[in-house]
Amino acid sequence: MKKYPALLALVVFLVAFLGSLLLFTLPGSKVPSLYWIKIPQLDKWIHASIFFTLCFTAATAIYSISHKRIGGLIALIIAGLFLFYGIGVEFYQESAVEGRSFEKLDILADGAGCLLFLVYVRLSRH
Repeated sequence: MKKYPALLALVVFLVAFLGSLLLFTLPGSKVPSLYWIKIPQLDKWIHASIFFTLCFTAATAIYSISHKRIGGLIALIIAGLFLFYGIGVEFYQESAVEGRSFEKLDILADGAGCLLFLVYVRLSRH
């Protein structure tokens, strides 16, 4: 029975990761429009939220499997890997996805989500 929480955490992470990959590789014409929501730079908030979620679900899966607390170094590695993922996505969008482009502000937003995860880990340890 103890396997199920770990399996569930892993499945949640994989769904989040594959969902992000799908969204980031959609052609520009297929990206869902949220024009009716009047929040400045909404897409950047979405990027930050996605990357916080990716880091958080990865950390939760690692914790569920290892039963060891996620320390600062592991959290930093997780955040760093996802920041590199975000950078890679931008290069891929520029070169291979119709209607999408490389945006430095997307990388900044991705980094903000990763940083927010690190802050969360730090605050949750105290």
